[in-house]
Amino acid sequence: MEINYEDQLITKHHVLILGALKKCHITNFHPMFEDYLQIARWVLIDTHRQFIREGKSLESFHNYVYQRIYWKITDEIRKDKNLYDESTTEDEIDISELEHMLADTSLEDTVEIKVVLSQLQKVLTPQEKIYLEESFFNDLTVSEIASKHKVSKRSVYNWRDKVAIKYLLFLK
Repeated sequence: MEINYEDQLITKHHVLILGALKKCHITNFHPMFEDYLQIARWVLIDTHRQFIREGKSLESFHNYVYQRIYWKITDEIRKDKNLYDESTTEDEIDISELEHMLADTSLEDTVEIKVVLSQLQKVLTPQEKIYLEESFFNDLTVSEIASKHKVSKRSVYNWRDKVAIKYLLFLK
């Protein structure tokens, strides 16, 4: 099994990546750790390619890439926070689809579920909405959702956990 150069680069700078993530308060216990780790790896590879393309000395690469990873993760955290804070109803689950799924329930239960889902949609991130739709409406497993959206199962579990937490907070 041949390991390509980019895999070696990621392995060589793994501690640097973890350090930059830690500076952003992202540890392996963070719900979005896997997503941010992938972003950091992408920044590492992209920055290395840029260094090679521009003929820069690799002596300054270590410090430069650390700072680039830190900035990118900080930007991503800010974007995620803004998405979470927005009270938009975009990408809401289609109510007609909900009615079809809940045909066997009583009218009172259906109305209550519609209200809960419409309110919950306002506080979910796009990833969490994906989880809710794929698991609730399409009846996909965590593995199937991860495969379909090309993310790790850990990410899908994180989405699930966040949906559950937001649902519990909504019920209070």
